[in-house]
Amino acid sequence: MRKKIPITYSKERVVLSDVLPYETPVTFSNRYFYKYLIKSLKSKSNSAYKEKYNKAYSQIESILFGVEEKTKPFNFNITHKQNDFRELCVIHPVNQRKMVDFYEKYKNIIIYYSSLSPFSIRKPSKVANFTFYNDILHKKNEDKDLQHSQIEQDDSEYENLKSFFSYRKYSNIHKFYESYQFHRSEKKYNKLLKIDITKCFDSIYTHTLPWALFNKSIVKTNIPSSLHTFGGEFDRLMQDLNGNETNGIIIGPEFSRIFAELILQQIDINIYERLKTKDSNGKNLIHKVDYEIFRYVDDYFIFYNEESNKDRIAEAFKLSLKEYKMYLNDKKSIQYSKPIITEISISKQKINDLFNNHLILKEKEVLEEDEQSTPILYFSSNNIITRFKSIIKESGVEYKDIMNYTLAVLDNKTNKLIKKYKSLEEEVSNKIQKEFEKGFLEILDVTFFLYSVSPKVNSTIKVCLIIDRINSFLKKNKTNEYIEPFSSNNKHNIFKKISDEINLVLHKNKSKKETQIETLYLLIALNQLGREYRLNLKVLCSYFNATIKKDDSVQFNNDLNYFSITVILFYIKDIKTYRPLLEELKKVILEKFKAGKIYGWKDNTELVLLFFDVLTCPYLNNEVREHLKTKVKDARTRGSRRLKSYIKELKDEKYKYKRELLSLVDITDNQITLIEQEQFWFTKWTEFDFGLELQAKRSQEVY
Repeated sequence: MRKKIPITYSKERVVLSDVLPYETPVTFSNRYFYKYLIKSLKSKSNSAYKEKYNKAYSQIESILFGVEEKTKPFNFNITHKQNDFRELCVIHPVNQRKMVDFYEKYKNIIIYYSSLSPFSIRKPSKVANFTFYNDILHKKNEDKDLQHSQIEQDDSEYENLKSFFSYRKYSNIHKFYESYQFHRSEKKYNKLLKIDITKCFDSIYTHTLPWALFNKSIVKTNIPSSLHTFGGEFDRLMQDLNGNETNGIIIGPEFSRIFAELILQQIDINIYERLKTKDSNGKNLIHKVDYEIFRYVDDYFIFYNEESNKDRIAEAFKLSLKEYKMYLNDKKSIQYSKPIITEISISKQKINDLFNNHLILKEKEVLEEDEQSTPILYFSSNNIITRFKSIIKESGVEYKDIMNYTLAVLDNKTNKLIKKYKSLEEEVSNKIQKEFEKGFLEILDVTFFLYSVSPKVNSTIKVCLIIDRINSFLKKNKTNEYIEPFSSNNKHNIFKKISDEINLVLHKNKSKKETQIETLYLLIALNQLGREYRLNLKVLCSYFNATIKKDDSVQFNNDLNYFSITVILFYIKDIKTYRPLLEELKKVILEKFKAGKIYGWKDNTELVLLFFDVLTCPYLNNEVREHLKTKVKDARTRGSRRLKSYIKELKDEKYKYKRELLSLVDITDNQITLIEQEQFWFTKWTEFDFGLELQAKRSQEVY
């Protein structure tokens, strides 16, 4: 039985769960920023601690939290639909800390105002417990840097809680489809109408939160007083972290979903009350009698019997939403009649049957000459992709609708195949190995066929989990007692398949103006296969829309944002082949700060994040001449009084580029101390475990 270990409550854990979008590169996290917040707190109250562990305290605090004006969030795009992108935001560290204080001050009020709607099925219900189990994950995580977790859900315990609140009743919409509530409503009602709000987060007017909590007319006639209420402060904070915008809220972080939830709670109440009121014919509609509504964030599920009731419900929706400057998305309204089974449910069942019957390792008996039957294994995969396409066509669903489910099934198939191999007691013949190899190749074929149709971040993470599972099985590690299970040839056939498929996706999705977060994941996945599968410089430059000039230098043809820069640096490291790319990246970084400095760079979230990651990036250190290393070594051996000056000389050379950046932004004092203050800031440059990072990322998924 696993042992449950309590962790002291920390309000700062909000930055681990509620302030970042889910769709960021796997190399990026707030884990070390969280650690710094704890360090900063200790430094304020303990001067000895500050002197020992936080020597660059004043410079760091000035950059992270010294901005008093409105800040500019780091905006980036992800694929939303074909030829369409959704803008997500990372907010400035100073606003992340403000959000920590806001949660601490108002956490109980947030829970109260989230409890009023009769319709909502995903809402904060309490502050999450903060515990984890001492299992194998945490043996790999003994520094307690809060890597592995799940979104907290009532009545569930997880290894490490990554959401500040626990959520009632469903942390994921697919759990609702399979719930008792959904099936009970299907029995009780004949029809289902599924609707959502047109660009809900984009259309939210921040001032509508105080209206929702306190009444619009009262707020408008008491504006100064309302600014100091919970609603007024939340409104102000949402504007501050979004460059003073009042139209639309930033998309991605959990706090934005909470902000929207509080407004939608009041809209739900207004709909409920409108329907309860008798109309001109003296008729009213009672919830859970004449109809039943469930809302998951901005998706509504309306169960009903009478068509006339549907019309009245739709009218109540339109009137209630309009009061808050919102509207229904009529194009996405879908109606179902009994049996209430969605196209998605039908396709899921068929896909499950297809994989169970045809994507499977089978055993057949062959009669030998001595009449004894000998079982042999073979992998059956009869035209899986053709059959799969037929299911999509017959069910009338889009690939994106069943992408996550199908990839989860394929991940499960991969796991079963690995377990089956490990369960074989005798030494495995090459013939049997080839059948298992065929199985992995077929799974990868289906995985990448499906993925290539509609690559998105959450499906990319699931693809990477499949790749990592296979990679971990095939490479020497503790789980296989450091003996590779496959012959070198069979292993590399699988690795080549992964490499070829990733290269195909990268080629298809070359960088344009928008950063392809989805394919940045695949670049990191490719990195895990080993040096034999590295992209050559020409291919890598082609993907990032860079030109190799006649003198072998590199030039980027469009702007690179923070995520692109850090992921390229992570991939190329200081490998000699990529030296021209590294040199050009150094110039790009300096140019970004030169341009940013004109308007003041400390309020620019992108530049602040990039600044700190540049300081810790080991691949941006300059080479140190051998005679300097020798001087330091000899001085240490002899106990020379000049050791300090030699070390300073060595570090000045090692950090030449980083010192150039610091001087550029007018930081001239304490440069070496600032550079060496932390091992990591937002990007984990070394000691990177792809599998564990993916698990941590997957645990944060909401949809």
